[in-house]
Amino acid sequence: MKSILSVGMDVHKNSFSLCAYDGYTGEIVSESTFASDVKLVIKFIEALKSRYENDVEIKCGYEAGCLGYSLYKLLTARGVDCVILAPTTMQVSAKNKMVKNDRMDALNIAKNLASGSYKTVYIPDEEDVEIKEYIRMIHDFKKELKRVKQEICAFVLRHG
Repeated sequence: MKSILSVGMDVHKNSFSLCAYDGYTGEIVSESTFASDVKLVIKFIEALKSRYENDVEIKCGYEAGCLGYSLYKLLTARGVDCVILAPTTMQVSAKNKMVKNDRMDALNIAKNLASGSYKTVYIPDEEDVEIKEYIRMIHDFKKELKRVKQEICAFVLRHG
């Protein structure tokens, strides 16, 4: 029988905290904190696979936040099953609300992955990203146009 491990990742700009949790036994299999590098996440996952002699299914996840979709895209490109969890849909224990640290957050994410008590964030495809960038560009141009109009009005006003 294949084991199913949930790897919760509390991710920040400078560091990642990972917690591998066996939802069947309720056991924390492995924990680690390291620099924010996707290669180290892959190394952590490979170490788990070798411990179980590849007879394991691993699902990773992290809360939507500062990294956006970049970590998700890097992991899925390397064949890792990964999801981005919507923080408002996750169950949070009272203990986790009182004791707030990266290790506990990673464990909470792993437990939510194991129990399925979360909703995933929509991952935009390339077309969605292009449309978003186009809308941002239009917004920036409108802002710039307004600024230039104000400068011209101020110039005309100063010179009568």
